[in-house]
Amino acid sequence: MQQNGYITKHRGWWVLRVRERVGVGGQIKSVHRAHRLAPVDAEHKTAKSVRGLAEQLLAPLNKNSASPLNITKLGDFCERIYFPHVKDSKRPSTLCGYRRIWNGYVKPRYESAWMREVRTRDVQAWLEEIAREHKLSKTTLRHVKHFLSGVFRYAAQQDYLDSGRNPVTLASIPNFAPNGEEGKAYSLEEIGRMLKVLPEPANTIVACAAYTGLRLGELRGLTWEAYSPATEEDSLGSLFVTRSVWRSVIGEPKTQKSKAPVPVVPQLAEKLDEFRQSNGNPLNGPIFANSLGKPLDLEALYRRQMQDVLKRAEIQWVGWHGFRRGLASNLNRLAVDDSVIQAILRHSTISITQACYIKTARPDAVAAMRRLSEVLRSSNCAPDCAPNKERRVPAVVQ
Repeated sequence: MQQNGYITKHRGWWVLRVRERVGVGGQIKSVHRAHRLAPVDAEHKTAKSVRGLAEQLLAPLNKNSASPLNITKLGDFCERIYFPHVKDSKRPSTLCGYRRIWNGYVKPRYESAWMREVRTRDVQAWLEEIAREHKLSKTTLRHVKHFLSGVFRYAAQQDYLDSGRNPVTLASIPNFAPNGEEGKAYSLEEIGRMLKVLPEPANTIVACAAYTGLRLGELRGLTWEAYSPATEEDSLGSLFVTRSVWRSVIGEPKTQKSKAPVPVVPQLAEKLDEFRQSNGNPLNGPIFANSLGKPLDLEALYRRQMQDVLKRAEIQWVGWHGFRRGLASNLNRLAVDDSVIQAILRHSTISITQACYIKTARPDAVAAMRRLSEVLRSSNCAPDCAPNKERRVPAVVQ
């Protein structure tokens, strides 16, 4: 059925009113919709002056190019289509993080946006509004953009967008947003101090986190069956990462590369052997278990056993992930090649290792600048490079 719509004025705008068949909750319904065409101004004085704009909006409707079920709002698409897809294809922790972003930042303002009408300029405005309202850092805004990009990418794949293009791709993070706080890493010195004051089982768990760089879920998922002690004096044992535990959900490690075995240095092997003996030499089950034999809640362990001890020892706690960053940084201090660090941390690309995990330690930076100073002092250019000395200009001979 050919539609012409009805053009009228509303609050200083020319508006096209039209009846559309759309998808609501998975059912086709007929609804009245209003589309802004242009402001009422010198260029757009009459309804005839905006008829061309109206025809552009009516063209897709009259072509009937899209199924009415695929014409829906962002909220309906996310709740009915996207989140079930994420639940089936992503890890539970990923779904939880997406839900947090959706409910906290996106849903309250933008759930009523029609998917097929969202453009890059709209997404750009959303990111700027979210940044201002919630005072978010660039880091958090990148997570919001990543979530939105995933939503619209899947929408394009399922024919919920007219152009098939992702409107989020070209949107940028607002420059006025503050930079996020850089993730901290534990130094070898801090780890050594922790191991002097922490009781068991926190002591062995910290050693395992610091010397393997395992993620929190992977630490919780470690089992005695996956631990292979060294068979020779000069060899290293291995921990095989076969699972990850998030809350009470046992699942696969983050990526296929994450399943690679992790070397166990002798210092950690000794602690694991002592820990095993103190727990009755178990042959299977979680290495770090609670009283019920289930994977231990390490965040609860920190609050219960570690928080006060570390505070009294004046050791700053920056979270469990600080040990993973710490391993990367400490290996970097020892001049280990970045590609080797990438392999140890089991990252998919070396850029992740370099950008997010290797943190230049302050003592190393100071030592490097001291070496630079010594080179300058002993080189021939030092007097000429001194900033406070006037350079003499030779007299010109007439």
